[in-house]
Amino acid sequence: MNWLKQLFSRRRRYDELSETIREHLDEKIADLMEHGMTQDKAERAARREFGNVTRIEERSREVWQWPTLEGAWADVKFALRQLRKSPGFTIVALLTLALGIGANTAIFSVVNSVLLRPLPFHDPSRLMMLDEKWLPRFSHFEAPPQDFMAWREQSKSFNQLGAFVSMAFNLSEGDRSERISGERVTANLPDLLGIKPILGRTFTPQEDTAGNDHVILLGYNLWKRQFSGSANVLGSTVKLNDVDFTVIGVMPASFSFPHDAEIWKPMGLTAEDLDGGHFLWGIGRLKQNVTPEQAQAEMDAIMPRLRTPQFWSVNVFPLTTYYTGELKTPLYVLLGATGLVLLIACVNVAGLLLARGSAREPEIALRTSLGASQRRIVQQLLTEGFVLALAGGILGTSFAFIGVTAISKSPLVNVPEFDKISVDHTVLLFTILLTTITGLLFGSLPAIRLSSTNLFDPLKSGSKASAGGKRTTLRSILVVSEVAFSLVLLTGSSLVLKSFWHLLQVDTGFNPENIVTANVNLPSIKYQKPYQQAQFAEALVEHLIRLPDVRQAAISSGLPFKDAPDAGIRIDGRPIGASDSGTTANYYRVTPQYFRSMEIPLLQGRFFDQQDAANHIPVAIINETMAKRFFPSENPIGKSIDISGPTYLRQIVGVVGDVKQTGLKAAVSPQIYEPFAQKPSSSFSVIVRGPNSETLATAIRQQVSALDAELPVSKVTTMKETVASSMTGDKFAAILLGIFSSLALMLAAVGIYGVIAYSVLQRMQEFGIRMAIGAGRGDILRIVFRHGLLLTATGMFAGIGGALLLTRLLTRLLFQVSPFDVTSFASSVVLLGAISVAAFLIPAVRAARLNPMNVLRGE
Repeated sequence: MNWLKQLFSRRRRYDELSETIREHLDEKIADLMEHGMTQDKAERAARREFGNVTRIEERSREVWQWPTLEGAWADVKFALRQLRKSPGFTIVALLTLALGIGANTAIFSVVNSVLLRPLPFHDPSRLMMLDEKWLPRFSHFEAPPQDFMAWREQSKSFNQLGAFVSMAFNLSEGDRSERISGERVTANLPDLLGIKPILGRTFTPQEDTAGNDHVILLGYNLWKRQFSGSANVLGSTVKLNDVDFTVIGVMPASFSFPHDAEIWKPMGLTAEDLDGGHFLWGIGRLKQNVTPEQAQAEMDAIMPRLRTPQFWSVNVFPLTTYYTGELKTPLYVLLGATGLVLLIACVNVAGLLLARGSAREPEIALRTSLGASQRRIVQQLLTEGFVLALAGGILGTSFAFIGVTAISKSPLVNVPEFDKISVDHTVLLFTILLTTITGLLFGSLPAIRLSSTNLFDPLKSGSKASAGGKRTTLRSILVVSEVAFSLVLLTGSSLVLKSFWHLLQVDTGFNPENIVTANVNLPSIKYQKPYQQAQFAEALVEHLIRLPDVRQAAISSGLPFKDAPDAGIRIDGRPIGASDSGTTANYYRVTPQYFRSMEIPLLQGRFFDQQDAANHIPVAIINETMAKRFFPSENPIGKSIDISGPTYLRQIVGVVGDVKQTGLKAAVSPQIYEPFAQKPSSSFSVIVRGPNSETLATAIRQQVSALDAELPVSKVTTMKETVASSMTGDKFAAILLGIFSSLALMLAAVGIYGVIAYSVLQRMQEFGIRMAIGAGRGDILRIVFRHGLLLTATGMFAGIGGALLLTRLLTRLLFQVSPFDVTSFASSVVLLGAISVAAFLIPAVRAARLNPMNVLRGE
């Protein structure tokens, strides 16, 4: 522990050493005076004999010092003093770095939380999703139970195979009911995921059979909210959809698989489930010696035994892709954009340090003359860079916390994983690494430049202009880089913004203004018969339409941008060819007022009316796309169509306009509507149009409660919000890229201004001489203007080349816009050019207005 004692006793030892040296010096002076010298001569003689006392003290102290550590600490203190002496420079540099580091840290927090952080399951890298593919229409499609059971029986690649399907429950307690998100899962799913309940147990195989599946697992939040976190909940009875279920376990707080589920019940496949519907998502855990590619090959071999291979195949892909597949590209693009912002910030600060270094040349020259080595000078200057980077990193981290909070709570982000974003230890390590790299990037260039320059040249005749010219060249290269990086970022932002603008112009096929929607789910026990479901829906519409604030009201089995169920179709009387096999259409059941409520135009025939009841001729309405595809040269009115088999043969009575059902970017599919009264549903959406959305929402709840007080109303929202939520990802990317490109433009303008202003300062004497011998102010303006244009044009040429290489990475983010869109490139060049001209016009005008006599006199 001697080193520790030395560390904390150094100051006392230093004082003792100084006192000892002074005592020896005093003894020597006294001895010389005894031999007849005067006091002044004795002191001078003694000091000559002793030598430099300060140097002796320094060498003696090295016994108790760590030279590297103490030298570094001295450099840090000196750097802090230098930064305090230049508050303007320090503030600009700190803000520039903080914005660059903060933006990178915030976006990396999102990338880390959504893409990099392991899923909260055991060995998540071996968890694979399985679904089906039917090209060209569906790249991912749920599997029917028969296929899933065949996979489980025939596959040898997985330790376990499970399945799940999302559903919702009406949780009743007394006269109050709440709509709860839930899942039907195979009994082995918790074990497959490696999750154990915090209370109770999971499902048994016996409970995963029809009739024995009236048991549930509760989510942690639901347990705390509805049951006060009581352990007595085990064995209690809960009423879901008017059916009693027994609580057998409570899951951990981190478990909400797959997204926001709060209740899980066994799959318990019924005969109706086995009737051929596609609704299951498969999930499996790979065996240790099996790769995803091997599992895919095995499933490719199994599928032809189950289906016609040219139409159906199986997808095997990581569970992480199920959660993050659509987010990877936009998030990595945003991370790349923030990287460019940081590079621009580093270039800017490097330029500031170079300019500041010019003022410090006498200081560095003096230190060199006193014996400081080049290595020592570089160390000092790098330390200043790291101190600046560290301060910028700390400030940037605080900006990142603000940014992460804003992103996670932003209504622009409609992604469940985004509410888990946080600045954790991984993000902090990333920030430390980023700060270190940043310090090296902007600190090393000025340090090497200043330490390698012959700082005595300015004392020689004619060398000032030469040295200044070299420094100006280096700063010019930095600005060219800055302009190039800015143009790449600005072009990418322009492409995404133009894509978003095109998205806003897409015709949805209906009018989303002044529409409120809500979901109602009728319990199967109480509303088991189809006529009961139809009567409730009809009564609800009648109650709503009587209200003074309601202009239109209707019921639909699904809504655009939310639900796009499919049904198999065949035109009556036409043979099924290979190209027609498996043809499907979006399929909806609606009340007669639906088309008027949504303002979907009628193109041919008629709308549904009250005559299209359960005991009348089955009818259907199709959309324009379906009419053109299946009846290109004939009138579809009066033709018959099979929906899911001959049992549902229906006569076409009308053709309506196309509706964007699955999203603004998706192509319109064939769409079929049939009267709700002829094929009712226990789950449906209520659609109400009126001037006041708040009163409409209240009206829906009141009228549902008037018909059945135990029924909950869920997912109340406006149709305008529904359409807007489908664009949240595009809007999020467009806004952030717009912010980052604006920041890049601002930094580029500052950089260009700084270089031209510094160049003008270096050439003041030259301009004074030119004006003294006859040059006009316009001549000086042209010289400076030419320099600025040359820098900007060079940077733009480099930036256009970089943009052509990098914008193709945006292809998946763009809608109706080419990654090489000429308009976006041209507008970016014009905008950056205008800002650049404005930046170098200020020092150019200042140079043209100088007084040559003042310059020549050195004033």
